[in-house]
Amino acid sequence: MQETKKDTLLRKLITELQRYQSKEFLKAAMAVCALTAIADGEVSLSERYSIDQAIANEPALRPFDTAKAVRILDDYIFAIREEAEVAKRVLYDKVRCIADDPKQARTLMRVAYLIIVADQQILKAEKEEFVRLCGLLSLKPDQIWDELSG
Repeated sequence: MQETKKDTLLRKLITELQRYQSKEFLKAAMAVCALTAIADGEVSLSERYSIDQAIANEPALRPFDTAKAVRILDDYIFAIREEAEVAKRVLYDKVRCIADDPKQARTLMRVAYLIIVADQQILKAEKEEFVRLCGLLSLKPDQIWDELSG
């Protein structure tokens, strides 16, 4: 069976996440998941499934309690729904903490990309969030998007 582009990206994501087993990275990854998934105002079933699959099956996240990772994600999504501006500022700070490590930053953007394409619909709000996150991480959004989608 031939490996698809999405499978290749998932494999690369798994490999890179194995290198970054810090709590700060976990929190930044969950922040990216929450911000990207809710960018269009809702978290679709396919987006949530993609996130939950990554949390449950990602070997690099095994040192962390899966239930705790899901709670962090759920807390972030709840906070965005309740008080979006304040929550987003806090979550953007968590993402910004990873900006000094280009490899981790690129890994976060792979996570964002996989969530955005999970439902096979790329909405304007999702793409805008991708651009915003790239800015926080000092990455060039068009270059990253082209690499991931090419």
